[in-house]
Amino acid sequence: MKSFLTLFCVVLLLSSYSIAQNVEAKLGSGGAFSVFNSSNSSILSISENDNNLNLRNLNIENTLGANVGIIYKAGQRIFHTFGTNNLFLGYNSGNFSLSSSSNGNIGIGTATLQGLTTGVENTAVGNAALVQVTIGNYNSAFGSFALEPNTLGNFNSAFGYASLRSNTVGNDNAAFGVAALYSNTTGHDNAAFGNSALNLNTTGFFNSAFGMNSLRKNNGDENSAFGQASLFENTTGYANSAFGVGSLAQNTTGFLNTAIGLNAGSTVTTGSNLVLIGSNAQPTLPNATNQITLGNSSITSLRCNVTSISSLSDVRDKKNIKDLSLGLEFLMQVKPREFNWDKREWYEGNVSDGSRTEDYPTAGFIAQELDNLQSEINADWMNLVIKENPERLEATAGNLFPVVVKAVQDLKKEKDAEIAQLKSENLLLKQELELLKELRLRLANLEQAIINSDVKFSSNITK
Repeated sequence: MKSFLTLFCVVLLLSSYSIAQNVEAKLGSGGAFSVFNSSNSSILSISENDNNLNLRNLNIENTLGANVGIIYKAGQRIFHTFGTNNLFLGYNSGNFSLSSSSNGNIGIGTATLQGLTTGVENTAVGNAALVQVTIGNYNSAFGSFALEPNTLGNFNSAFGYASLRSNTVGNDNAAFGVAALYSNTTGHDNAAFGNSALNLNTTGFFNSAFGMNSLRKNNGDENSAFGQASLFENTTGYANSAFGVGSLAQNTTGFLNTAIGLNAGSTVTTGSNLVLIGSNAQPTLPNATNQITLGNSSITSLRCNVTSISSLSDVRDKKNIKDLSLGLEFLMQVKPREFNWDKREWYEGNVSDGSRTEDYPTAGFIAQELDNLQSEINADWMNLVIKENPERLEATAGNLFPVVVKAVQDLKKEKDAEIAQLKSENLLLKQELELLKELRLRLANLEQAIINSDVKFSSNITK
């Protein structure tokens, strides 16, 4: 140890001279070298046992260029602070050519913020995160390859491996989850939460996806999907809202649809302006339009505090107004039925064998009978049957209400006429009855007068 200290002193002495030479110091087996301050606290130490250099503090100058204020590892820079309030930690993170106006940037990870020129307040954590950003501002990328090619985009947040990986100039996007908004390039104001949410979106905007694979294939606008695989197949459909796992999962180009519930609207493909509420609530067809479906085929009652549904009926929105031509005669041909449900969908292959027929009957109409009736009298405009899906006919019995009102009116007119006639006949009968009473009275008086008369009539009449 004594010889080492002597050698160290010689090294310090030689350091004051400009002499080109190699200086070596060797620790013996198990040896250590330490430097203490005036308080006898270790400032620097190195041990032959672990070959680690221990420093109390390390003060590095501000990074002013490629040769000042840099820490290297194996010949590659791993730390520097070039610029104003910037921090770069990781292999080749940042650069030494960015503008003096570029400030407040933090890059942690290999190649993070490597292309930065004038961008400000960007944060990149992860291998190659925000590697190509140049003038983009206020972006946050956490995860390897997150926002990797973003050059001009601003106000983007990416959390997860490869989230927003393709974004170049899109602004105000938020992606949370592996590969969320992976393909987005110029799309803006999108929010994706969940692995592969909005994965293939490139230019779509104002979309919100919450759940793994939600809106995965979307490139439409103004869609909202909440639930795993909701709106999964949507491509260019717009203004759709899906709430529930698998809701509107097959929709591709349909628009203005709202589905709420597990697998609600999952059969819709190109339909539009549909409202589907309840687990597995489905429209009549995948391309149906302008329908509202409440519940699935298992629903047995519809409850509400009021018993009627209002609809538009303003005279200013109607033309060709006239009295309904259908009334009592038509209604008398409608056949109310009593039956037991035995739905085909309750059986494998949709073929009934009668084994699942409900025990209790119900009342209603047969769609085919209603359809035949309205066709026979050229009244298909009544729309008593929905026939969009020929395998599933539906009756709209509510459309019979105006006919019922007209039938009641017809019946009242008929009965009023009959009552008026009966009243007239009754009056005549009363008058005739009064006459009969009068005649009866007169006969009685005549009979009494005869009895009281002095004239005697003989029954012996000579012929």
